[in-house]
Amino acid sequence: MGLKAINISKEFNDIKVIKDFDFAIEAGEIVTLIGKSGTGKTTFMRLLNQLEKADNGTIFIEDDYLCRETANGKAEYVSKKERLAYSNQIGMVFQDYQLFPNLTILENCIEAPTAQKLMSKEQAVKKAELLLGQMDILGKKDEFPGTLSGGQQQRVAIARAMMLNPQILCFDEPTSALDRDTANGVGKMIQDIAADGTGILIVTHDIEFAEQYGTRSVSSDSFI
Repeated sequence: MGLKAINISKEFNDIKVIKDFDFAIEAGEIVTLIGKSGTGKTTFMRLLNQLEKADNGTIFIEDDYLCRETANGKAEYVSKKERLAYSNQIGMVFQDYQLFPNLTILENCIEAPTAQKLMSKEQAVKKAELLLGQMDILGKKDEFPGTLSGGQQQRVAIARAMMLNPQILCFDEPTSALDRDTANGVGKMIQDIAADGTGILIVTHDIEFAEQYGTRSVSSDSFI
């Protein structure tokens, strides 16, 4: 079980950012993607999360495809229904968390699963409260994101991303705004999530964090 990206290429304004890149992540792995700024790390993560489209290649999680490489090498994206099935297998915790400021913490967590009719509101609330409890943030469930610290917002973002039991969970620079103690707390949470069988991909400049919590590192130098 896991994610595979095969022969992925992406360019912007005729500048190749990623060329013929292969990547795989298995259940329970914590893969850190490291490298200098501007080398395509976040672009690659955005490709996996449907925030950018690959020019070439194939991306899939188990039997759920996002795109397939055609005979001429181009990436052909699957139907909207199939893309939704793929998207429910992957979650992303953004660098700036991207919580909805006008929704409470609990409402942030239940928005996607109830909007997609994947669970009832009652089921979503029960699951959200369980996850928020695991993240030690349940006491803040009726507050708004703006009242929380950066570390607390990140815990909420992780809980929200876990609502659909994704096979793969992506983190974009999870320690960029955190002190070392808080970063270590996030690292331990990530290890706990991986121990339950979720594959983790982390884009980071934090080499110390990558070495301490990753099970494998990939350099963005391999993109080109």
